Amino acid sequence: MRLTRPVAAVMAAICTTVLFAAPASAAEGISSSCSGAIVAQAPVKLPNGTQVGRVELWYSSANGGTNCVITRSSLGSSTGGIGAYLWLQDGRSIYDASASYNSYAGGAWISNAAGICVKYKGEVVNASGAVGTGGRTGSWGNCG
Repeated sequence: MRLTRPVAAVMAAICTTVLFAAPASAAEGISSSCSGAIVAQAPVKLPNGTQVGRVELWYSSANGGTNCVITRSSLGSSTGGIGAYLWLQDGRSIYDASASYNSYAGGAWISNAAGICVKYKGEVVNASGAVGTGGRTGSWGNCG
């Protein structure tokens, strides 16, 4: 089949638009904060029981439902690193972690998550290298 010149030009424009168009919105990312409201939180504790921080799970109905996790350290400059982890029951996950963080990690967020159960975890490493953990890592829950 041979296309006329005007039809070929239109087809080329359509193909270029479809192939190179930017996505409508991001489905996950890292930002400096979470939006919405805290729906769950847990202490982050070292194996000896000392609390070294707090992990927060946030939920917003925006963008098809957005789950976000932030871990906050209470150790200040003696923090050896912080991590914020989020898993969705549909297989998606995201995390933000670094040995250079000394205040907080996250917000690590995933949108288009309304009605999907989650697990979340926060980690804080002290100056000696001991790792404190907290959150929901066993059963799925908080099924926004």
